[in-house]
Amino acid sequence: MSGFAGIVRMEPTLETAEVDRAAIARMADAIAFRGPDAHQQFSRDGASFAFSMLTIGPAPQAAEQPVTLDGETFFLGEARIDGRDELIAKLKQHGSAITPSSTDEQLVLHFVSRFGIASLPELDGDFSFVIWKPRERRLFAFRDLSGTRPFFYLKRGGRVAFSNTLQAVLTVGDLNLSDYDQQFIANFLLGAPQYDPERTIYEDVRRLPAGSLLEFSALGFSPRSFAAYPIEEPLLDAPDVQLIDEFRRLFVQAVRDRLPESETAILLSAGLDSTSIAAAAVGHRKSHTTGPLRLSAFTVDFYPLFQEEEGFLAQDLSASLNLPFELIHVASVLPMEGVDDGPFKLPEPTDHPYPGLQPFCISRFHEGSRVFLTGDGGDEILRAEGAPFLRYLASRFGKARAATVLLNYVFSRGRLPALGAGLRSSFLRMMRKGPLAPVFPAWIAPEFEKKLGLRERFFELTSKPWSAHPFHPWSYAKLLRFIPPLMEGQDATFSGRPLEARAPFLDRRLIRFLLRLPPIPWYMEKELLRRAQCGLLPDRIRRRPKAFQLDPLQLHIAAGKWFPRIPARRPAVLDGLVDWPQLDNLLTTATNNELYVHLSPVLLALWLNAVENSNWIQ
Repeated sequence: MSGFAGIVRMEPTLETAEVDRAAIARMADAIAFRGPDAHQQFSRDGASFAFSMLTIGPAPQAAEQPVTLDGETFFLGEARIDGRDELIAKLKQHGSAITPSSTDEQLVLHFVSRFGIASLPELDGDFSFVIWKPRERRLFAFRDLSGTRPFFYLKRGGRVAFSNTLQAVLTVGDLNLSDYDQQFIANFLLGAPQYDPERTIYEDVRRLPAGSLLEFSALGFSPRSFAAYPIEEPLLDAPDVQLIDEFRRLFVQAVRDRLPESETAILLSAGLDSTSIAAAAVGHRKSHTTGPLRLSAFTVDFYPLFQEEEGFLAQDLSASLNLPFELIHVASVLPMEGVDDGPFKLPEPTDHPYPGLQPFCISRFHEGSRVFLTGDGGDEILRAEGAPFLRYLASRFGKARAATVLLNYVFSRGRLPALGAGLRSSFLRMMRKGPLAPVFPAWIAPEFEKKLGLRERFFELTSKPWSAHPFHPWSYAKLLRFIPPLMEGQDATFSGRPLEARAPFLDRRLIRFLLRLPPIPWYMEKELLRRAQCGLLPDRIRRRPKAFQLDPLQLHIAAGKWFPRIPARRPAVLDGLVDWPQLDNLLTTATNNELYVHLSPVLLALWLNAVENSNWIQ
């Protein structure tokens, strides 16, 4: 992912121009690691920009930024457009002088010129960029719904500083890095650091939430929600073969638009999502090149903590597709490793108990890889829960229609569909055989809890996500709430390496189609993928039930490799927030999911200690 950074003032002076030139030089240094291919700085009309280029493709990229077509409107940022051919044809119809060699940055500028800022949510692709209009003194920033590409900013008076790299914003100056955001800390301790998606650990630094637009002008400063996945009518009566063909078309298109010509890694498991992506990527490469595929596959397992068949199945599939393959054993990476002593220092605390895992895995990717494909989003979208759909049918078409759908599934498949109504989980809890209901952490200080209303927030966070979608409420909610932080966490800001994660299942065109599919039968046990991949994936993978991985935390503890404990040094920031003796007692007795909640203050304390004991952030 290329790096970009900028500072814009509404009322610049000669004095502030010098201040901003010095600040943008520091920001340029902070983003240099993201783009080894080119570096630029630009200052004019109260705007200072920096850019570091990572050449990826498959579309042409601008070699320099900011980009302008007319000297009046400037583009700075990241844009990867899906459906380029269709967009070029549309722009030509509206009179734009555009060619297939036009860069994605130029396409965005043409699009804004023809259809306006308000039409940005209609663009398909991954975006994090600004549009600067110096004559009007107006700045717009846009981030797409997937959250793949981050955007951070700092607003002070008549100036805003921004970047896709948090480390760059932290270098701007007149920023007290010891002023931490209490709401962020509260959310982090409850296990949901991005519950308020605009907050960062720093009081004065904000992130632009996925699907949001920021506007800055003499009239004011306005970040706001701007885009959403549409809620459309379900495809109830379309023939099966038509739906499968349309899914295949959209899926192959999503993979193709994300696949560069250069060396590409595929993070592979033996599940349906990533294996389907691998098969589509190989199929596309074989049909468009006679040379090497320039694809490689990687699978991660926790051997020798436990033996699983994921790696062996993924290796067999890679061999059948003629892909170089590496099985990466990560059992040597221990919990908490890398929070305060790793080679790359995180600009924000992580709630992942294995912060050293991502740098370890990425370091094993092929040296020339700048893109890796993942199956992220597949599980979240294709969530097999049929009860909302049956309720929708009953309310819209009558109970007979809902009963017909249910009985047809039972008689044709010989089993009940997954309803997702919570009946089975409730029954197992009553029989003490299932996961226990969440318990509010007893180590949170009572005054802190009351001051911020944390008990109510905790139960909201641990309840099942919900949305207004009438027949896919949980899939829709997960797309908006869980996918952006998941994808942002794979960005170079948090990995430290110029490597871009791309997730075909998050293609907006594909998501729109999937959200129109009836969950019964298509979402049940991922029937859509199993039928669509017939003849493309081996049956031992295509028909394989979903595998659930054992908990590596518990296995590390059982093997005597690691034990949860509170840090010897407790940061002053957490005084009055955490009851450390209570936490110490719970860490020694917690099991299963309880342990993850109790590790939040440990992870936060280790990160704070690392910041306070060094000047690496500055």
